[in-house]
Amino acid sequence: MRPSITIKAGLLCAAVGLAAAGVAATLPAHAAAAGCSVSYTVTSQWQGGFGAAVAVTNLGDPVNGWTLGWSYSAGQQVTQAWNATVTQSGAQVTARNVSYNSTIATGATVSFGFNGSSTGSNPPPASYSLNGVVCTGGTTDPTTPPPTTPPPTTPPPTPGASAGCGRAPALTTGTHTVQSGGKNRSFILRVPAGYDRNNPYRLIFAFHWRGGTATEVNSGGTSGTAWSYYGQQEQSNNSAILVAPQGLNGGWANAGGEDVTFVDDMIRRIEGDLCVNTGLRFATGFSYGGGMSYALACGRPSVFRAVAVFSGAQLSGCSGGSQPVAYLGIHGISDSVLSISQGRALRDRFVANNGCVRQSPREPAAGSRTHITTAYAGCRAGYPVVWAAFDGGHLPGHVDGSTVESGVTTWTKGEVWRFFSQFR
Repeated sequence: MRPSITIKAGLLCAAVGLAAAGVAATLPAHAAAAGCSVSYTVTSQWQGGFGAAVAVTNLGDPVNGWTLGWSYSAGQQVTQAWNATVTQSGAQVTARNVSYNSTIATGATVSFGFNGSSTGSNPPPASYSLNGVVCTGGTTDPTTPPPTTPPPTTPPPTPGASAGCGRAPALTTGTHTVQSGGKNRSFILRVPAGYDRNNPYRLIFAFHWRGGTATEVNSGGTSGTAWSYYGQQEQSNNSAILVAPQGLNGGWANAGGEDVTFVDDMIRRIEGDLCVNTGLRFATGFSYGGGMSYALACGRPSVFRAVAVFSGAQLSGCSGGSQPVAYLGIHGISDSVLSISQGRALRDRFVANNGCVRQSPREPAAGSRTHITTAYAGCRAGYPVVWAAFDGGHLPGHVDGSTVESGVTTWTKGEVWRFFSQFR
């Protein structure tokens, strides 16, 4: 393991001609007078791969919509990213903001991270450009490295094709059973329309609430397809294999870890028959189902890439719980069933595990009927934490401006999909 490397670059530019001529002008966002510093940190490194974190601090005019560019000199390739949309063409890399971090106020910092592949050496970029303006300052190592948290003992799940890739599938959309711990357990599977046996798909598990059923998760209840799998059927648009497991006695007590073992058995069954990207497994759930998703984050950190917990609490245990996992929490400030303090406790475990900067995220005022989403800064590469608090109670389908939830118009399903789909 190499020590982390932090590189800082300075950029200063101003509309000198306009100022000298005394001309007043409003510059578009991508041309605004700007200054910035960029910190690029290699946070972890393993055989053939590495994790990196990038922080951009705005020292000039406020920016609304940003693009950061750099190039690699040793053949490095970005394989997956979070808190930014990162693309690569040859050696040139381009990172663009996502919906919730497009604005950078003067003096503010926005952070994102990614995993990459490398062969041999892994030198950092020599320069950067922000919104098309080349960083002209020197690139130097800081005299005192910033504090870092120890790297995770296990890397995130490795992307790859499951054993079922290339095979004519026997599993189809519908209800299936699997033997697990001496019990006959069931789950509902939804295979994408136009399934391609040579295309590794995301695999998303969606866990029902206390007293709920896999059938209700699959159908979307009164909201129909728009809320099927907490909206992920609609949002994924046939790019993911969806699974709705059925709990024992209407819940996820996970006695002796039996529900986690059930998930292990489902994964083996599904991936042995269908084409799954083994680095892109996700879990989500509401209430008791949120607690089950949290239990998987604790107990299977090298299996699941990310989890999204709706209005959850520690209900299904937390065996392990010391390793990082990408984590999204969504919770109502007036939840009278599982209080928001219980949701914060789940979140804070992964704020610590993921090495994020501790903070008290803003939450909406009672009566505002709004939500506030916060992406934590400073998290280890590959392990973002996002917290979305809303003015409402114990429900997963909050709608801004309304006291009634709706799986059709809720913002929560898009928030979950944005969080999951950033990993590639």
